Amino acid sequence: MKFSVIALLVLMHFSLYAFEGYNKWVGVFARECGYTKQKIITALQYKALLQKVKPWDKKGYFISDLKYGDGKWMAVLSLGDARFSQQIVSDGRWVDFREKMRKLWKEEIWLVDLEYGMGRWVGVFSDDLRYKSQRYSANSEIDRLEYLIDEGWSDHYKLTEIAFGENRWVLIFAKGTKYRNQRYERADSWSSACEIIEEQWSKGKDLIEIEYALGKWVMLFAMHTGYLNQRYMSRNRLDAFVKRAKALRKEGYFIVDLANGW
Repeated sequence: MKFSVIALLVLMHFSLYAFEGYNKWVGVFARECGYTKQKIITALQYKALLQKVKPWDKKGYFISDLKYGDGKWMAVLSLGDARFSQQIVSDGRWVDFREKMRKLWKEEIWLVDLEYGMGRWVGVFSDDLRYKSQRYSANSEIDRLEYLIDEGWSDHYKLTEIAFGENRWVLIFAKGTKYRNQRYERADSWSSACEIIEEQWSKGKDLIEIEYALGKWVMLFAMHTGYLNQRYMSRNRLDAFVKRAKALRKEGYFIVDLANGW
């Protein structure tokens, strides 16, 4: 009986360790990205996150990235050299969010960041972006993404955002971006994704977007980003991620994209 109890405790220990190590918070960092200060805000609920963001909004900070994962929301608030206005829009259904997005586009208010979490689509919009137009493509099949991306590129659009929710991949394109020579990649594991990132960096391309869903990591690279000395970092726990991100900030690195996956 004593042996069985000890064996059970050991099994529980390793099971817990494996569970904690399963989820990954991933941050992509860069120097010379136009930011001068950054704050990381976290909350369990979306509305609670917005309440935490409000005081910083009054100080000129804007949401440069938003991510939901492992039951938590994270917002990266950035301060740049110039004032950056923002408008946050959310809806529980893609078809309804899409209509709100289209109305804002007609007013030349462009989508900066898109995230889906806890049954909610959240978009950060701004009229300070110098885009000429935006459009979207959506599909439930990941194998269709490459075709949709090529289609956007053929129409002289650049891909700026990739999101997944309600069993669909959403691609956001824009005209008027600074990006050049974009490349789309995907991987079946985090280790494979890291190899792809290193390979593209060796070719002079920066990582501008990374997303995870249904066992796949999808990545977007580009040239002419203005970034300097990119690097990435991953941690299994959110508190460990925030602590490491703060340390990198002291070294001059700012978060330029977030992901959460396995």
